[in-house]
Amino acid sequence: MRALDSIPAPIRSIVELVLTLVVAIALALAAQAYVVKPYRVPSESMVPTLLPGDRVLADRLTLRFRDPERGEIVVFHPPVCKPASTSGGVCSTPDLGQRTGYSDQTFIKRVIGLPGDTLFTRNGHVWVQPPGKPATQLKEPYVHGEPTSIAGKIQVPKGYYFMMGDHRENSDDSRVWGAEPRDEILGIARFRYWPLDRLGTL
Repeated sequence: MRALDSIPAPIRSIVELVLTLVVAIALALAAQAYVVKPYRVPSESMVPTLLPGDRVLADRLTLRFRDPERGEIVVFHPPVCKPASTSGGVCSTPDLGQRTGYSDQTFIKRVIGLPGDTLFTRNGHVWVQPPGKPATQLKEPYVHGEPTSIAGKIQVPKGYYFMMGDHRENSDDSRVWGAEPRDEILGIARFRYWPLDRLGTL
């Protein structure tokens, strides 16, 4: 930097260090905002795929170019309802008309239903009927045989996604608070970086 050449050497070294730190922080913030961001798994809803306290990296870039796909694990802000809400303020009803906004909390679940899908369960298994196509049973090895229950048939609205945790009997998900809008889905969980003995892709 020629502008720094006239500064005495000791001070120039400090200025260069400060500038380097500023650039590094700016790049890190930009990466978190647009590329990748770490998240902590808060609950048991994704057991055994993810355990409480696991740390994951979410890819925030891919969803700028395409929509979420069925089976992907995503992070998102859940909906808030008043008065129909849990103790944490998250909706306790799937009625979209009760929503007043979205929580600052970050949830992590698996995408099960896409816009327009009709979802139901039969003998503990999830069945999906995309628009204009026959219903098929989902292959869900990640639930390890745990049965799933959905009340009746649910049609996912246009622009929304139906989320469920892998631990189906211990997951507050779209069965409780309804489908999640596309705009509130933050990223796709790609990699678990903590704990080290469970390091790996998702």
